[in-house]
Amino acid sequence: MTSKLFSCSINGINCQIVEVETDIARGLPSFSIVGLGDASVQESKERVRAGIKNSGAILPASKKIVNLAPAEIKKQGSFFDLATALGILVASGQIRADRIRDAVLVGELSLNGAIRRIHGALAITQHAKESGFKKIFLPADNAMEAAFVDGIEIYTPQSLKEMIGFCNGSINLQPRSHIDIERYRRGIKEPESFSIAGIVGLNKVKRGLCVAAAGGHNVLLSGPPGTGKTVLARAFSELIPEMTKEEVIETSKIFSIAGLTREDRPLVVKRPLREVHHSASLTSIVGGGNTPHPGEITLAHNGILFFDEITEFPTKVLEALRQPLENRFISIGRSHRTCRFPSNFIFIATMNPCPCGYDGDPKIPCICTEYQKTQYHKRLSGPIRDRFDSVLDVPNVSMSDIFRETNGKSMELVEEIENASRTQKKRFEVLGNTKRNSDMTTTEVKLYCKLDTNAQNFLDQAKRQIKLSNRGYLRTLKIARTISDMEKSEKVSMNHIAEALQYKPQNFISRVI
Repeated sequence: MTSKLFSCSINGINCQIVEVETDIARGLPSFSIVGLGDASVQESKERVRAGIKNSGAILPASKKIVNLAPAEIKKQGSFFDLATALGILVASGQIRADRIRDAVLVGELSLNGAIRRIHGALAITQHAKESGFKKIFLPADNAMEAAFVDGIEIYTPQSLKEMIGFCNGSINLQPRSHIDIERYRRGIKEPESFSIAGIVGLNKVKRGLCVAAAGGHNVLLSGPPGTGKTVLARAFSELIPEMTKEEVIETSKIFSIAGLTREDRPLVVKRPLREVHHSASLTSIVGGGNTPHPGEITLAHNGILFFDEITEFPTKVLEALRQPLENRFISIGRSHRTCRFPSNFIFIATMNPCPCGYDGDPKIPCICTEYQKTQYHKRLSGPIRDRFDSVLDVPNVSMSDIFRETNGKSMELVEEIENASRTQKKRFEVLGNTKRNSDMTTTEVKLYCKLDTNAQNFLDQAKRQIKLSNRGYLRTLKIARTISDMEKSEKVSMNHIAEALQYKPQNFISRVI
């Protein structure tokens, strides 16, 4: 006899419905799984064999073949254990298939028949719904994670024995209730992060960070040691507008597939801040491996990627970021597949002005030679520098001001940024992929960043004098558009262009002035 059930495979961060076909025929006792499965799929034979026996069912003593279709797609993981075991029981006539024939079945079996937690349950449930399935069966430990997807019945059996009883009608499983994302988000109490309002002075830097947060622009912070560059970068996450419902699901799916969610906290409700150390490998940052997996740039999707002391990172790592920073995704090819991972993040980095760190400091003299400075700056290539929309100089601030200065405007800054973000959403709602000013294409820049004659002449003069690249020219227009949004201005004026140019390196600005 034969049977056909449905399961799901994960390729990168994408899901694929898999048909689990089972055939039981006369012949010497054997158990084969075909369909391009990896080692974990082949090992499932032992888990299935023990799980069936310890659940009170009988493993047929005959020739058993399980085919995972489509056969040309490589399968990996333990997702297919539950469907494989039930397929054998259906084909051998021990259970009825009526209640599971049009459902997706995923779950790893333990040797005693218990159904264990899997990675990627949120992504699998979402894909099952989009593929037209009305039911999904998955481990009870994944119940809360899957319940955020509405429009599909979610069943969470504890064991294979419970599933056998359900199929035969002796046990009645009830579908899980849907959890509203917004209600869940309001009930989450995030730990207090460092407020940008608590940072002394540096008003120009704070303004530049607010503009970057409002429009999703990349920022490079440069300054002597101890001026607060790292603290500013970490406080930057406080300024970014909160994620939409779609972004919460998208980000949570990535973290779920990577195995970074907890059973009691299955959703990522706050924009991720991925702080990467310079000793991290290329694969861990951009993703990859024999079986492609997401790297830090994908885990930072919809959030922030932070490189502290960017000049300490290997050149090959920095150059590998050029394409993801421009295209907002990265494609990783292997002999049997190509995976495309999203990487739409705000890139923020810090660096010292020279090897000793005190070039231009009014109090501490620099001890570096010109050759050392040149070699130090060569660690950051021109194309990488060009991908930073803003380069902000962070000067030393006297700590005696900490007892005199108070700044309680953090909420006002956040509100101003939120207003600018809402303006962008309204402007781009018909465009689909474009969500922020930093995402605009050249065509969209021409449409939404029109300049009057004075502003156009001013920008053209700046382009000639400070040798702006075409990319730098467009990025200046995008920043100016963000500044005008923050000021609730319909037009991009010369003042907005002038402020946008102020966020270029100061040695460039001095040439214009």
